Amino acid sequence: MSVISDGEIIKKFQNPENRDRVFQELVAKYQERLYWHCRKIVILHEDADDALQNTFVKAWKSLAGFRSDSALYTWLYRIATNESLTLLK
Repeated sequence: MSVISDGEIIKKFQNPENRDRVFQELVAKYQERLYWHCRKIVILHEDADDALQNTFVKAWKSLAGFRSDSALYTWLYRIATNESLTLLK
């Protein structure tokens, strides 16, 4: 699986036929970085996994409406931060 650019991810995600494959590429591209970000906040592996899963669920639901006001990673990073902080509450 080749790494595609964020612009390509967003563009290809607009086509319902491509969504599953493109989203898998998005997860593969950012999963490790986001996991370690969540892990720094929540400390426990299980909580980091939960926060990461919630992050990708929210991203799946909202990616079609992504406005590109920020970089894709920045948007995912913010979702991951919010999900991690929610788990700490």
